[in-house]
Amino acid sequence: MVRSPTVTQVAPVFERSQIAQVARLGCVEYAVANQWQIQRARQVTLGSRPEIVALLEHPPTYTQGRRGGREHLLVPELDLGAPLIDTDRGGDLTFHGPGQLIVWPILRIRERGVGIAQYVRLLEQSVIAAVASFGVVGGRVRGRPGVWVSDRKLASVGVRVQAGVSRHGLALNVSTDLRWFDAITACGIVGAETTSLVGETRRELTVPEVMPRLEQAIEHAFGLRLAPVEIDLNQP
Repeated sequence: MVRSPTVTQVAPVFERSQIAQVARLGCVEYAVANQWQIQRARQVTLGSRPEIVALLEHPPTYTQGRRGGREHLLVPELDLGAPLIDTDRGGDLTFHGPGQLIVWPILRIRERGVGIAQYVRLLEQSVIAAVASFGVVGGRVRGRPGVWVSDRKLASVGVRVQAGVSRHGLALNVSTDLRWFDAITACGIVGAETTSLVGETRRELTVPEVMPRLEQAIEHAFGLRLAPVEIDLNQP
């Protein structure tokens, strides 16, 4: 029997800064979700809305980070079968699609005393803890952001920090159709294989099953208490 991650049984008094919202947004077009993310980050920066951790999926979409990445296409762009969108996150070319759990923490990391490198490590640590609860041993590879199982990439990390507030975040392959990655050199890493939780566990796992494990791991890594909230992306 697979056990959930161990959580210290302590009942602290949470200050306002230790509480952030968490929203499960479902499967959302990348452009729609990204516009919401940008607007919410502005509001968090101004202090008009609270910090939030958004969990979502996207329809099949390729995204390119600030480092570029079109040179890592293995087929013509018109043959990808999904849009390729430029983003302002760090990193290179990657794929997002159904069965992949996207996590976008919109947090005041500067106020929390967290630098960008540490922030990336905390995201990786959250994934490592969450997948351990399914019996998967994830880890880091020097010089290669993300979470790996041996030499197989399980989760990617690409972030943007502006005015001390974080955007973008991580993408964990749960039940993703990995054939989408055949059209690219993911993250620009030649010869790196991509994997998923389903592939590693040989279990029929779903994104909703993994969400609470990852939320719990994020709470532990960042010292947060996440308060669920419903979000309508059509509202400002």
